[in-house]
Amino acid sequence: MASGGSSDAGHDHAHDDGQHVEMKDMEDKKPSIPLEEDIMQLARLGEIAAIQKLFDGGQFDATYKDEQGITPLHWAAINNHYALCHFLITNGANINAKGGDAVATPVLWAAKRCHYYIVNLLLEHGADPLLTDDQGFNLLHSATLDGNVYQLVLLLHQDIPVDIPDAQAHTALMWAAYKGYPSCVDLFLRWGANVYATDDQGFTALHWALVKGSQGSIQKLLEYGADRFAKNNDGKTPAVTAQEMNTKRQWHRALSQTGYNPDGTPKQFPIPRIKDTRWFITRFLYFLPSLILLIALYFLSHYPILIGLPLAGAISFGMQWAAQKLLAWAPANMRSLQHTSWLAGIFSGTLLWVGVAYVTTVLSGTIRDHFFLNVLFVTFYCLTGFFYFFTMDSDPGFVPKSASRSASKKVIDELMELRQFDENHFCVTCMVRKPLRSKHCKRCERCVAKSDHHCPWVNNCVANNNHRHFVLYVLCLELGIVSWIYLVLSYLEKVDAPKDATCTFLSSDLCQIMNKDPYTIVLTIWAAFQLTWVTMLACVQLLQIARNLTTYESMRGHLHDRTPADALNSFVTTGDTSQDIAPGGSSAPTNGFGSGQDVGDVPGAAANRRPKQSIWDQWKRLLGLDTFVATAFHGSQGAAGSHRHGRGAAASGGNPWSRGIVSNCKDFWCDGAPVFSKRESGFARLDGERVDYTRVYEVPGRMRYARSGGAGEAGRYEAVGGDEV
Repeated sequence: MASGGSSDAGHDHAHDDGQHVEMKDMEDKKPSIPLEEDIMQLARLGEIAAIQKLFDGGQFDATYKDEQGITPLHWAAINNHYALCHFLITNGANINAKGGDAVATPVLWAAKRCHYYIVNLLLEHGADPLLTDDQGFNLLHSATLDGNVYQLVLLLHQDIPVDIPDAQAHTALMWAAYKGYPSCVDLFLRWGANVYATDDQGFTALHWALVKGSQGSIQKLLEYGADRFAKNNDGKTPAVTAQEMNTKRQWHRALSQTGYNPDGTPKQFPIPRIKDTRWFITRFLYFLPSLILLIALYFLSHYPILIGLPLAGAISFGMQWAAQKLLAWAPANMRSLQHTSWLAGIFSGTLLWVGVAYVTTVLSGTIRDHFFLNVLFVTFYCLTGFFYFFTMDSDPGFVPKSASRSASKKVIDELMELRQFDENHFCVTCMVRKPLRSKHCKRCERCVAKSDHHCPWVNNCVANNNHRHFVLYVLCLELGIVSWIYLVLSYLEKVDAPKDATCTFLSSDLCQIMNKDPYTIVLTIWAAFQLTWVTMLACVQLLQIARNLTTYESMRGHLHDRTPADALNSFVTTGDTSQDIAPGGSSAPTNGFGSGQDVGDVPGAAANRRPKQSIWDQWKRLLGLDTFVATAFHGSQGAAGSHRHGRGAAASGGNPWSRGIVSNCKDFWCDGAPVFSKRESGFARLDGERVDYTRVYEVPGRMRYARSGGAGEAGRYEAVGGDEV
């Protein structure tokens, strides 16, 4: 395998050298003829008028080629001169002429620089994507070596066979695996690439992924059923390849992430007769925190603190450790507790035990003297539960997926025409045009319209359809906790203190109070602790509603203007230390690789990796301090930065969605959608107008909705003349 790897690495190197032949010709040297008569130099510079003059004078025509077979169209293509390419094509240029040391066509020259607007133009005018260069690479192979996902999406929608081999029987999937491009590997696999295909030496794509050692590529191939025991012509399995290439660590980690033992055999789930492990683990981790809370509260309230606190901590830690170990059998996107229903279970458990304590203890002691306070608490408790479970169970506003590949191609063609085929306007995972204010959520694996954030406390995205329910849940929770504290204080006034109560650390007065009902008091302290993140989250949400901003939009601005290498949103609002935003304010690292490319696999990405978090940083995120401070004091500036540098920015550089505090609040709270049932998916109000956020592609001022004529065609919003944005 090592020799095979060296051989193909040599082919790759030769390809790079051959495909960059023009660099030698572009070195600074004194031209042998005047510039105005050198058609090749003029083509490099994109001088249409000067070339037209040469054509009119009869000195050259569009079919001219030099001694290497290079034509003006080659130079126009590689230098991204779109207008000149169109001019040369209409004047009869040979669109499939081969030239240069690599003996490549103009479309191959354009593809190596990822000029996919030029590539699309050439393909539309008859360029043959299956013509190969001197290394046997066709357009799909050449584009794969550069790793630009968007260029590959464009080519695949031209009906190029995904499994077409090169001269050594390497498929595009093998090259993507060898180069270590997980997003490209994922794209080819989703497109139907044959994961079992072998080259002339018997290597599969999995063998080649192990040569590079990209864990993301290895893991994707395993997820799509790659043969873990496939042997090449020399009888070497992937495990042997990993040993020879010194990539055993990545191999074993990828095996573990996909549910296999280090020897490649499937892991056996420890509980028999469980077929759907995702279903079981999700529900188990949701209900387990309720048991942990009950045990911890019991030990803290029934034992001296020197005994109860260590016992509660040890048992809670042990059960959480066991839950973490259970994730070894979970799907790859559930390998962290914060990516599961764990945090939702913590809140549900707290809600459950507060309700039980109220019914069994507090209600009977306060109902006569504090009837209305009890009614108030029960109201807020029920509303909190309703809005919580509604937010958890509802569709947040998923952008409809493409119905077919032809529909996706139609969208791509439209974006190509608009020069908007990029990560800001198209999602290569969902294969849909991304509406403004939308975001692809890795947890939900869908694009979400008017996305606010993914909240681990409700184990769901908070977006257009459930944002108001989420805010009502937070507000009712805030008021419910306050009313509960008042009820418990009233209840404790009527409970007699034990005369023989003794405490180690507390004063005698506090000791007597604590021993009135230690379980209820400890539970209330735990509930009161939730006021930290609830209060700050409520403030952040209300401020953003007044500005008509989402958490994602607000924090994008802070990333660009303040902490470009740091995580953005707090753990409270996003459940992670990152909003999946690359430095500079764009979503996901691009670097020519397109959205979805793992940062760790992008060459030169080490400088962009997030620094290790301190304990204080983690607690700031846990309690929401970073989001609260950033949004409360710098929210408008962050938003301006976001829209200055993001797509769809208003000419003024401010927030194009705001219509003033009164209108913003009215649009959010009084949009006519039902409060206690599901709303029509995607629809909301903007300045009193009904807007479908799954189909908004232009920044609206005061606008009208223009729907295309054909079925399935995307609508868009157009500013009405004379209205201010």
